[in-house]
Amino acid sequence: MIGAVTDPIDQPDPAAPDDRPAPAPAYSRPPNRLGGDWSAHIATALDRLAQLLEGLDEAQWEAPSRCEGWRVRDVVGHLVHRLGASTGELVRAGLVGGVLAGFSADRALDRIARAEAEAPTAELVAALRTIGAGKLRGEGRTGVVELTEAVVHAYDIAEALGAELRLSPRSTGAVALARLRTGGRATRIARERSLRATDAHWVIGHGPALDATAGEILMHLFGRGSLDG
Repeated sequence: MIGAVTDPIDQPDPAAPDDRPAPAPAYSRPPNRLGGDWSAHIATALDRLAQLLEGLDEAQWEAPSRCEGWRVRDVVGHLVHRLGASTGELVRAGLVGGVLAGFSADRALDRIARAEAEAPTAELVAALRTIGAGKLRGEGRTGVVELTEAVVHAYDIAEALGAELRLSPRSTGAVALARLRTGGRATRIARERSLRATDAHWVIGHGPALDATAGEILMHLFGRGSLDG
């Protein structure tokens, strides 16, 4: 018996373009738990920042960052001190720096960052890698505060230079959520808009959606820039 013959014209052409709309990306809210050990995420952020820094020329090291008043090298100097020093060293440096800076915490931090930043750029990059390796061994402070320092300052540099920096969605989402919990401006922003990270696929806030990259959203939440929309 001869089977039914199907006209080839009725068959779908696998090479033809698919006109169906692409499914909308799924966004999820960052996990609520922010406590615990973030050592691996801190180490990854520092390593990726170090990779970015290795490709910079001298002019880029001297360029302004998104952290007001600081060059790229000053931000790195701050990270080396803030994440590399022990708690005791931070306290002692803060006391000495505070006296020299007229008991201003901001001026003390500025003095320390600029002093650390005078090291050769290769040494600063190496220091970031050493600190990251130490975090993986459980050295020093490894909480969400330290994660915030690493992530936000990494974007302070990358966003200012227009350089690509991809950090894990878990890291960037946690930092965004931690910022909301501090209250103030960030909380007010999140009451009005849902901020959706198009590259990390997390969302925070409520209201009409405003799409941007994770880095752009974090800069917005930390007062380093604004989002259109």
